[in-house]
Amino acid sequence: MGRALLHTAADDVNPFPRSSPHREGTTVYRLNIHPMSPICVWGFEIPATELSLPQIQYLNALPQKFPDTLWLRKEMDRVWDDYGLNNRRPLALQPIGEFYSHPVWLLNGVFSVIDPSSLSHREAIAACLSQNGAKRIADFGGGFGELALQLVHAVPDASVSIIEPYALKAAANRLREEPRIRIVPDLVEYDYDAIIAQDVLEHVEDPILLASRLASSVRDGGYVVFANCFSPLIKCHLPSTFHLRHTFKWVMSSMGLRYTGTVAGAEHALLFVRKGAVELRKARSAERLSRILGPIINGIFRLRDQAAGLLASR
Repeated sequence: MGRALLHTAADDVNPFPRSSPHREGTTVYRLNIHPMSPICVWGFEIPATELSLPQIQYLNALPQKFPDTLWLRKEMDRVWDDYGLNNRRPLALQPIGEFYSHPVWLLNGVFSVIDPSSLSHREAIAACLSQNGAKRIADFGGGFGELALQLVHAVPDASVSIIEPYALKAAANRLREEPRIRIVPDLVEYDYDAIIAQDVLEHVEDPILLASRLASSVRDGGYVVFANCFSPLIKCHLPSTFHLRHTFKWVMSSMGLRYTGTVAGAEHALLFVRKGAVELRKARSAERLSRILGPIINGIFRLRDQAAGLLASR
């Protein structure tokens, strides 16, 4: 899961946890918080000097056993509710900056390093871009930096920019010995060979505008990888984006991106090639139709899946 790149007036509010992680009766362990000792989370070590005290306290309350994805989603929803957020109200009027600065996103970063499925998806995306000759790459919302590390391992002469306004000190620390990776708060270059947005667009109120910015940042003939989840798996996925679940490829083609297929080994990741100018106006027209047709198409697919489930149960 990535992090939406949002900034509101609430970003200056205290970003730290209001309560401990949801344990559901699991055993918890106590972390050694000696300033010179690393913090070990499910076997992954983080120097204590790179963490704030609230982050250490949050990690200290985690379950000892490595959790599954369902637990992580419930924990993210718990934090979302803790801040009183509502995914049907304008985000600018809510403390969204607190949410995306909460230590749960540090937890999410560690999870992405350890979870075999998350790791395999990043390896697959890196391999795909390596095969397509991409060298100057941007990872938008790159969070903990695991995909960036996979990219420089797969492409020896690559340079990777992680576009991340909520950069974690712990992430910067684990990347500091890799000179080919840098963390920047926003897009500052516009001739990348490839750009990746993994688990990003479903978090923002105007995904089409952001997609056009991303597409405009790659050179003509460059690659754009979108790995979206326009579904209500967690509460920070905005319902206003769900109409794009089955229409996104068509809207992107209206923008001027040619769809080439999914990434082998990460089938949720869609690979596009920029062809000519990025046409936001045309994409907006397609978006308007998607808002009408998308919910109908989603309903048809839902009925199809329900029918398939009934047949399989017989």
